[in-house]
Amino acid sequence: MPNPYGSSRYSPDTATLRRRLLPLLAARGPSGYEEEPVRAWVELAGEFADVHVDPLGSGHAVLNPGSTPRITLIGHIDEIGLSVSHIDEAGRLWAVSIGCWDAAILYGQHVVVLAEDGRVPGVIGTAPPHLNDGDSTPKMADLWIDIGATSRADAQSVITVGDPVVFGSAPVDLLNGRIAAPALDNRLGALAVLEAARAAAEASVTAEISVVASVREETSYHGAMGAVYATEPNFALAIDTTFASDIPEDGVERKTGDHRLGSGPAIGRGAVTDEPMARSLRLLAKELGIPYTIEAYGDESGSDADAMAAVAAGIRCGVINIPLRHMHSSGEVADLADLAATIDLAAAFCLAGGTR
Repeated sequence: MPNPYGSSRYSPDTATLRRRLLPLLAARGPSGYEEEPVRAWVELAGEFADVHVDPLGSGHAVLNPGSTPRITLIGHIDEIGLSVSHIDEAGRLWAVSIGCWDAAILYGQHVVVLAEDGRVPGVIGTAPPHLNDGDSTPKMADLWIDIGATSRADAQSVITVGDPVVFGSAPVDLLNGRIAAPALDNRLGALAVLEAARAAAEASVTAEISVVASVREETSYHGAMGAVYATEPNFALAIDTTFASDIPEDGVERKTGDHRLGSGPAIGRGAVTDEPMARSLRLLAKELGIPYTIEAYGDESGSDADAMAAVAAGIRCGVINIPLRHMHSSGEVADLADLAATIDLAAAFCLAGGTR
């Protein structure tokens, strides 16, 4: 298993990873509206592989087409968002959720409407606490988007019902190689599969490797289902994010396991995942000195693997998750060292030809 980066490392340095991650974070797109981030991902993947976009909009990159075994790595590229559902007479925008939201985090947030003619900035508003009769917990139906419009006609001059909305905050570098940004769930996984394939190509992998930036994971898993139906893999590996356990929440480890920032990828085991694949991933991590934890699933994994496993005659699926704090917020936080370790493990899996 030749390794261009040394005995236990396939990924580039974290500075390079950050540089390649930023264009994916700058390209915004919630489920159903992923054209911009897919375009950015395909541009990166085209540096080393044949690329295309499938009918549902997922980005694909392929190495060694026609070889065996066939391995597919999938990282969904969509993010949570909102969709404008109504414009009232005062020019306020009302919206419905795309994906799983906690309305409590939205009040006062800067957002961007991805309108047909360009991005329109706005702010999430609701009645201030002084006027809410003591109930300070907003519900989605209580929130509107203020774009500064003075009337319905004013708002309609730039906004159309159905336009998607995303957080407006920009990435921020934190201490110790950590980064805060919206949409790290799951631009991290989308970059991880791409960089694992790049490293495998540089190490002269012989298997057919298909990597996919899948769409619609936050709402339906449709992108991943279509992708593995097309690639017909012997092994499919979903790379996503998981709840970091190093937060001040009593009993979080008992709920989710212990997956702190800096602890490496979390290898999934459970009813959906293929146990020989999980075992091979653990063996590879041990052999290469890659830090990792194990994440147990009682039933579903909450990733694209849940749908991929049931496609066609059945797909052998594994899951690797990157620890993430503050998931589904404007300030998700990840450690780039965990991203690098995830790339190392996924590349090693490809070079090993899948399950042993």
